Order: sequence, then C-alpha cells, then structure tokens
Amino acid sequence: MSGIKQLLENRIFRLFWAGEAISVLGDQFYLLALPWLTLELTGSPSALGNVLMAAAIPRAALMPVGGVVVDRWSPQAVLLLSNAARAVIVAVLTALVITDLTQVWHLFALGAAFGAADALAFPAYASITPRLVAEDRLPAANAAVQGTAAFAGIIGPAVAGVVVAVVGIAGAFAIDALSFVVCVATLCRMSQLLMSHSASQPAPGAAQPSEPPMATRDVARAALADPVLRTVLVIIAAINLGVLGPIAVGLPALVRGELGAGSTMLGVVMGTFAAGALAGMLTAALSPRPSRPGPVTRWATGGLAAGMALLGVATMFPEMVALVFVTVCGAGAALGYLNVQGLSWLQTRVPKAMLGRVMSIVALSANGLGPISYAASGFAAEHTLAGLFLGGGAIVGLAWVFARDPAFSNATT
Repeated sequence: MSGIKQLLENRIFRLFWAGEAISVLGDQFYLLALPWLTLELTGSPSALGNVLMAAAIPRAALMPVGGVVVDRWSPQAVLLLSNAARAVIVAVLTALVITDLTQVWHLFALGAAFGAADALAFPAYASITPRLVAEDRLPAANAAVQGTAAFAGIIGPAVAGVVVAVVGIAGAFAIDALSFVVCVATLCRMSQLLMSHSASQPAPGAAQPSEPPMATRDVARAALADPVLRTVLVIIAAINLGVLGPIAVGLPALVRGELGAGSTMLGVVMGTFAAGALAGMLTAALSPRPSRPGPVTRWATGGLAAGMALLGVATMFPEMVALVFVTVCGAGAALGYLNVQGLSWLQTRVPKAMLGRVMSIVALSANGLGPISYAASGFAAEHTLAGLFLGGGAIVGLAWVFARDPAFSNATT
C-alpha cells in the first residue's frame, strides 16, 4: 500500500497515469470498431488480417527509429507527437464513416499511418516510467499503468460493443479521437511540470545525456550479444507471433461466425481477455519480485500456450460458450503477468541512456512478426478457427522451450 501511496503523491506520474487511462479507454473503441467495420465491408477474416497487417508493417519497421527519437529527444515529446497524429488519423476515419464514403483501401491507408504513429509510442511508453519514479517503485508503476489499460480493456470493449450496436461505428471512432485529444492536453501539462521540476531538482532517473553514448547499431549488437537479453527477445517474438494474430483476427471471426453473435458479444469476450490480463498484472505487482525470472517465465509461458490451445478446442464446441470465456481469461492472465514482470526486469537491467533504443528492439521483437501473424491468422481463420488457435498455442510453446535456456534460467534480478 505504501508503494501505491507514493505513486499517488507523485503529481507528474499521476498526471501521466490519468492521461494514459483516458487514451487506452478510447483505444478499446478503435480496437473493436475497426475489425467490425472491416468484416461489415468485406465479410472476410482474411481481409481483416490484411488490414491489421497494413498497420503492423510500418509499426514494426519504424520501431528502431522510435527508439532513437526517444533517446535523442524525450519520451513525453514523442508521446505528444504520436498522440496528436493518431487523433487526426482517427478523426479522418470517423468523417469517412459518417459520410458513408469508407472503402477498404481507406482502412489500409489509414491503418498504415496509424501503425507509423504507433511505432513512436511504444519505446516512449516503456522509457518514460523510469524517468518519473524511483527504481524500487517500477513494478508498482508498471502494474498501475498496465493494470489501468487492462481495466479499460474490461469495460471498454463491452461499452464499445453497445455503442457500435446503438449509435454506429462512427460513434466509437469519434470517442477514440477525443481520447487522444485529452491525452495530448495532459502530456502538455506534464511537460510543463517536468521542466519546472528539473529546474529545482532532478526527477528520479530524469537526467539524460545530450548525446546518446552508443549508436543504435552498437546498442543492438550489445543486446544481441547478451545471452539473457537474446533469449528474452526470442521469447517475446514467439509469444507475439502466436498471440497477436489469433486474438485480433480469431476472436472477431469466432464471435461473428461460430457463435453467430453481434458486436456486444465481441466486446464481452474482449473484456474477459482484459480481465484475465488485469488479474495477471495484479498478481505480478503484489507478489515479491522473483530472484530468478527464468522459472516463473516458464510457468507463465506454459500457461499461455495451454490457454491458446484450449481456445482452439473451445471453438469446436460453440454451444459451450462458457469454455470460450474461461480459456480467454486464462490466456489473458498469463500474458498480463509476463508483461509486468518482464518489463520491470528489463527496465532495471538496461541503462537509462540506452533504454529507448533497447525498448525499441524489444518492441521490434514483439511486433516484427506481427504482419506475418495477422496475415497467416486471416488465412487460417478462413479455413479452420480451431487450427488457428491450436497453432498459436504451439508457437507460444516455443517460448516455453527457450525459457529453459540455462543462461536465462539462472539469470538474477
């Protein structure tokens, strides 16, 4: 409780937390409305996978650029730019839907622009928290930010499903655009406070060198030369290859197809996944930090692999809707735990002057295979949803195998 109290007493972190809470809540409307709009226009899970792939390609390609920009400027400035750009993009999409002019190519073009803006955001998000709080508060801070996102993921999709059903898809996009505007306002205020704070005393971890001490190429080589970080990158890549596409493409296809339900049911299913993720994050935040992350990672990745595989089994019995909810919740819990513990460990292991670029490498590992995951998931969903989720579970199983690497298993915090 003292950790949470200290976080709440940190005005700058509190402002950042509030702005991000509003932004991630708005994101839930976009994440539900975009797949539903694509399926309405095309009726094809394959087309949905391709639209998501169009956003994933620039997101993955520009992640290293985002890391360089974060280290040379500041995370808050990069977040400000990214949120402003995404506000404009979603506003344009809202106008297209309102005027009934939306065509599939619009989704590809605007999705690609959104992915490019997203590429700046992740390394900035991962780099800003250590600059706002002390190192011993990182797990609590990460759990607070990610837990808020998970909580938004619980209530947001359900509300978004109702908004789409009652008001229409344009209403959902408009809410997301407005959330980005609010986030921009909070970031502007936070930047003012950071400037005044640094003039009197340095914030925890806030000092940054005027020039990064290592080139991005050297940072990448150093990360890949570290056997522990190298194993972490492989684990992240395997998890995201087996989870990103199956969840983003498979769940809408499952709800609209096998379950024969509408957008409200999709919101409830997505909210259940987020509820599981929140439970996993809270477990990570309230548990003592493990002295060796390796064994815990093995258990969590094994649970995630089992959850994805069981979801494949659940699609074979659509009358057993409860099984879908149980497996989705379990998979979310394992993923949420891994996110908090893994991110906190990396943030303490990597020097702050290199954090933006290392986190961009982590993000590239997480998203670099996203285009393949989305496209392959769309193709698989056209033929067999059960095979899609079972395949995702098998791929996540590779993360469990790599987590058994002796160097990673014996690494300490």
